[in-house]
Amino acid sequence: MARSNKSLTWINLWTVYLIWGSTYFAIAVAVKSMPSLLAMGIRFTAAGIILALVLLVKSGAKALLVPRKEIFSASAMGAVLLGFGIGNVSLAEHTVPSGVVALIISAMPFWIALFRAFTGDHPAKLSWIGVIFGFVGVAILLKPGQVHSMNHASNSKLLFWMIMVLIGNICWAYGTFISPKLSLPKNALVLTTYEMFAGGLGLFVAALISGERFSSLSAATPTSWWALLYLVLVGSIIAYSAYLWLVGNAPVSLTSTYAYVNPVIAVFLGSLFLHEKMSPSIFIGGAIVVAGVIMVISAESRVKSTQIIPE
Repeated sequence: MARSNKSLTWINLWTVYLIWGSTYFAIAVAVKSMPSLLAMGIRFTAAGIILALVLLVKSGAKALLVPRKEIFSASAMGAVLLGFGIGNVSLAEHTVPSGVVALIISAMPFWIALFRAFTGDHPAKLSWIGVIFGFVGVAILLKPGQVHSMNHASNSKLLFWMIMVLIGNICWAYGTFISPKLSLPKNALVLTTYEMFAGGLGLFVAALISGERFSSLSAATPTSWWALLYLVLVGSIIAYSAYLWLVGNAPVSLTSTYAYVNPVIAVFLGSLFLHEKMSPSIFIGGAIVVAGVIMVISAESRVKSTQIIPE
C-alpha cells in the first residue's frame, strides 16, 4: 500500500511538473494566431463548464449551491488571478519569451513572504535570504538588453510586458496570501469552477473592450486550436486534479517543488520548439531565482511541519 501510494505521488508530481511547465509553451502557440484574451477566456470558461458537469454528475446541483458570499469571493479571486494574471501572460508572450515569463512567475513565493512580513508574520531567516536571492535574480532578468524579444519588438515594449507579468504575478501572490482570510467554498473543485467562470468572463469583457472579436478566431491555425484544447483539458483539468491529489496525500515540501521545476521545463520547451534565445545572463538570473525559491519553500515547509500536531 505504501509503495502504491509512493508511486501515485511521483506520477502526480511529474504530471504537475511536465504539464504546468508546458502551459507557457502552449499559451505561446495558442496566441500565435488567436486573439490572446479571447483564447484564455475560452480556456477558462470551457474548463469551468467541464468541472461543473463533473460536480453535477458526482454530487448533484447541491454541490454548486454555496452561499453568495463564497461565490463572490471565489469570483473575485478568479477575476484577479486568472483574468488579470493569465491575461497578462497571454499578451506578454507575443513579446517576452515563454521561458522568461515562467522564470518571472516562479518568484511568487518571494512576494508571499513579503506580504507575510508586512502583516507581522515574520518569515524565517532562510526565507529572507531566499527573497534577497530572488530580487537579485529578477533584477538580472529585467535588466535591459538581457532578454531577446519575440517578433523583433523594441526594448521598451519588451521591458513593459516583463513588468506587466511581474505585476500580475504580485497580484496572484496577494490573492494567494489573502485567500485563507476570505469566505471561500470548502470544496476545492467548487472553488476552482467559480474561479474559472469568473476568470473567463473577465477575459471576455477585457477582450471585447480591447477590440478583439470572435470572428477573428476563424483565421486561427489548427496548431493553435490544439494548443488551446491542451490548455483546457490537460493544463486546467488533468494537472489541477493531480495537484489536488498531491495537496491531500503528499508532503507540502515535495508538492511545492513544482514552483522551481516548472520554469526549467518552460525554458527547455521554449528553447527547443520556439527557438527562444537564452543568453548567459538569463540562465544566471533564472538560476538565482530558482535557488531563492528553493530556499523560501524549504524554510516555509520546515515551519509548517513543526506546526503539525501528531494524531
